[in-house]
Amino acid sequence: MRKDSFIYELPQDRIALYPAEPRDECKLIVIHRETGKIEHRIFKEIYQYLYPEDCIVLNNSKVHPVRIRLMRKTGGVVELLLSERLSETHWISLARPAKRLRVNEKLVTDGGEEVVEIEDVREGKLSLKLLWSESEFFSKLGMAPLPGYIQRVPEKKDIKTYQAVYAKQGFSIAAPTAGLHFTKELLKKIKTKGTEVAYIQLDVGEGTFRPIKSDMVEDHHMLSEKYSISNKAAEKINRAKRIIAVGTTVTRTLESFKRGEAIADESASTDLFIYPGYKFKRIGALLTNFHQPASTPLLLTSAFCGKDLLFTAYKEALDRDYRFLSYGDAMLIL
Repeated sequence: MRKDSFIYELPQDRIALYPAEPRDECKLIVIHRETGKIEHRIFKEIYQYLYPEDCIVLNNSKVHPVRIRLMRKTGGVVELLLSERLSETHWISLARPAKRLRVNEKLVTDGGEEVVEIEDVREGKLSLKLLWSESEFFSKLGMAPLPGYIQRVPEKKDIKTYQAVYAKQGFSIAAPTAGLHFTKELLKKIKTKGTEVAYIQLDVGEGTFRPIKSDMVEDHHMLSEKYSISNKAAEKINRAKRIIAVGTTVTRTLESFKRGEAIADESASTDLFIYPGYKFKRIGALLTNFHQPASTPLLLTSAFCGKDLLFTAYKEALDRDYRFLSYGDAMLIL
């Protein structure tokens, strides 16, 4: 199927630049797949759709402040997104712009202090050596890795708002954004209702947000991302009558297990790419955000909801002034 069949018009002013405050006061569109019914609610009302036999599964991987804004000695600004830690002093990074960067070049702060040296440039990625200690580097220069479509410089408060309240461990270079809407109070309310809450960890890397460059969807390949499931989480998930996956990262993790196979206590990786035509084995409901046109998360959501119904809901959301993408409003597909 063609990638361009998953493009929709998203005006720039509909992309949320900041999250709702408080988190659970954002809008929630609810889609009923069997009937095609669409409801418009507030996120904190989500507990009304949950039952004691359900298990809601969240990704508790922690987002690190890996976006760094530096200067070339010639004066140009370079934005780095450190994507892989090789050692305390060596990292792999994406860069924007990257074309003119050279091996052995040193990037500096706006005050002229040298902080990184480029050791290799290959396929749009840099191998970097930190010239400061790792702790000093991130504490002084690290910013929340907001996506490029949020067209502003990250602020200090983004370190907190671009992080789920239950984030605990791991290393993600982008937030599992479906979980950003939960507050600790709302999670307590969900548990009080008897709904199980399970936490797994998938460290979000390039695979989640890497764009589809091929014309045909089937020609795209997801990059592998590491996940970990504890025995406690596995037990909760396996005994649930219905699994509500919070986000596409949770969905891809759980759907990586074979049909009829119990979710296991394990650490592994997945490169599963879900697009329309995929037969879901695990999840019974999906909580997600509104996604970029022709992106892999949009394709996964289309596979679960049905493309026509999903695009109807997207149009209705745009007509009703919903806010889109990472800091935007939410969608529950039942």
